[in-house]
Amino acid sequence: MNFSDLTIQFRSLVLAAVLLIVPGIVLPAAEPRRLTSDGTLKFAPVANMSGREIYFSAHESPTLVALFRFQVETGVRTRLHPAVTAHQFDAAVSADGDWHCYAMSSGSPQMVLVIQRVATGESLEFRPREARATARNPSFLPGTDRLVFAISDVQGHQIASVNLKGEDLQYLTRAAGTNCWPACSPDGTRVAFGSSRDGDFEIYVMKSDGSNPRRLTASPGRDMRPVWSPDSKKLAFVSVRDGNSDVFVMDAEGGNSRNITLHPDRDDYPAWMPDGRSLVFVSTRNGQTDLYQADVD
Repeated sequence: MNFSDLTIQFRSLVLAAVLLIVPGIVLPAAEPRRLTSDGTLKFAPVANMSGREIYFSAHESPTLVALFRFQVETGVRTRLHPAVTAHQFDAAVSADGDWHCYAMSSGSPQMVLVIQRVATGESLEFRPREARATARNPSFLPGTDRLVFAISDVQGHQIASVNLKGEDLQYLTRAAGTNCWPACSPDGTRVAFGSSRDGDFEIYVMKSDGSNPRRLTASPGRDMRPVWSPDSKKLAFVSVRDGNSDVFVMDAEGGNSRNITLHPDRDDYPAWMPDGRSLVFVSTRNGQTDLYQADVD
């Protein structure tokens, strides 16, 4: 080992000691890694349990939004449901990987949920009763046979649930404003969601049966699209509190929020990778909309 190597090691040890001793010093976040490069408009990525595949919606053409499967290691993107000619949004994967769900345009109702068993490929639909109703943003509730989602019907914009047969509709919220973007915690005890019930979109959490709703954020800009970390201890979400759309992370009980992306362009639709160390999100940078991955720590 030469003198230069020893000097580098010494400086590294000194920096580590300073970070341990002096509170409030934070190393700058690493630049997010760009995963896709086609630049087409994309929405709502979600990783499977292995972290090797990411599902997301994207414009296949100017008149069709389709679901795609992205292989993280190879960068290969394929159509998830080649035979489906309707718009597809909001992919969801059950904790055991046995079930998929997505929202699909249907004319009347406007949007339905397609619930699919992966092993057999068989699928069924949850169709809201009202002709102009819309079902969006499905999230599987771990440890149960239920699916939580946002519904817009005669009850207003609410959070509801059905079983995996698309039956037994139950409303978890009956609140004023718009209640949407539900996300079930991996431990199955809570549902985070966005709501404008207090005038501005903020993040809320409630028990999985809809009881004890609590507000977690209070920022001057919109806070929306919460997603749970794999250990149920953190929530990532989107906020415009710093002037534009960025991805934030906070404690599951609220507080200690920090900007993960901090970029002048739009960052949106966060999703945790299974190891809990990074987030995948959609970013529009230099006029191109693609998937990026950012370290959380």
